[in-house]
Amino acid sequence: MLPTAAPPPVRGLVIAEVVVLAGLNIEQLVRRLIVPGPAPAGEVLYFASGLLLGVLALLRRRFPARTAALTTSGIALSLVCSAAGFLSRPAAEVSGDTEAVALAVLVGAACHRLPRGHAAVLAVLGGLTMAGAPVLRFGGTSTTLTVAVVWALLWGCSVIVGLILRDGDARREAALAATRDRERLALARELHDLVAHHITGVVVRTQAAGVVLADGPEHDLIKEIEQAGAEALGAVRRLVMMLRSPELASQVTVGGLVETIEAAVGDDEGVTVLLADGLEDLAVAPETVSTVHRVVLESLNNVRRHAPDARRVTVVVEPADDRRCLRVEVGNDGLRPGRVRRSPGGYGLIGMAERISALDGTLTAGGHGERGWRVLAELPLPGGVSATAAPERGSAR
Repeated sequence: MLPTAAPPPVRGLVIAEVVVLAGLNIEQLVRRLIVPGPAPAGEVLYFASGLLLGVLALLRRRFPARTAALTTSGIALSLVCSAAGFLSRPAAEVSGDTEAVALAVLVGAACHRLPRGHAAVLAVLGGLTMAGAPVLRFGGTSTTLTVAVVWALLWGCSVIVGLILRDGDARREAALAATRDRERLALARELHDLVAHHITGVVVRTQAAGVVLADGPEHDLIKEIEQAGAEALGAVRRLVMMLRSPELASQVTVGGLVETIEAAVGDDEGVTVLLADGLEDLAVAPETVSTVHRVVLESLNNVRRHAPDARRVTVVVEPADDRRCLRVEVGNDGLRPGRVRRSPGGYGLIGMAERISALDGTLTAGGHGERGWRVLAELPLPGGVSATAAPERGSAR
């Protein structure tokens, strides 16, 4: 089984972030309470800004896909506070540690997760915002300049940490890809040395039997066996070639997709096949064609085994999701009300799921409607459909 990248534990880091941010806010609040008199407007503004920025910093873990929006919002909020402080210069002591730490965390997350261009822009904006905030808010004294230098160093540390985490993710992905390549090559060697060797032996013995029984009634049957063995050997060799050189499995226009589907259905007149117009022009990798064949064949076998009373069985194959994936649906109406279908001891769905998962696709199987059962597979098609293909559905039989 190919290894999967396990996400590193983050519970401890989340707790540490909550403790640090909450501690800074509590420290600022306690420091204000022990000072007599009402709090200046500036202190209230900067305390609220730090609190909101801390929430944004924590939300980046809950919504990693919105890191760019959260970081941009944090920078904008800090700039608004700096502009307000510059215009009104409210009487307030130098503060804002919570805001600086939260903004540094957001900038580091942007450097870690976002594309290079977006990360660079947000990192520069974040650095200018953090370094300029003390001077804009509290004036150009020696104290504010020292605070500005400290915040700039904090920004630099966040960028460095973000880039280190980014490099670690890249190295982990490269190691995972290398492991997959090694297992792919090992599987290719096993197929070549064992399976192909035995199939070759079967073909050779069949050819010898054909020579010996050239005039016998079994000659035609032997020729069929020989042809089937030769086709199986060719399929194994193509699979070995693709496993050894994944680039050879790049997308090509396969005219046999429709034929493959119809071969899987066979002569079963009870099955209605609905194929999209122009499906023969679909750019499909060879392994995707074989997976479609397996899904249709296994699904129909399950219908015959578990739903013999089905009155309607349909096979639908069409491009979907803006022509970025191939949708294969096999459904029937043989599920009796109140009964849950099970396949004890069967590995058909498991095998289909593993094949589809290897192609980064998805498989859904279960009840559909009142009496329906549906197997739905979606296989990615990065190359899409050629310009002459139309996504409209047509009937093949």
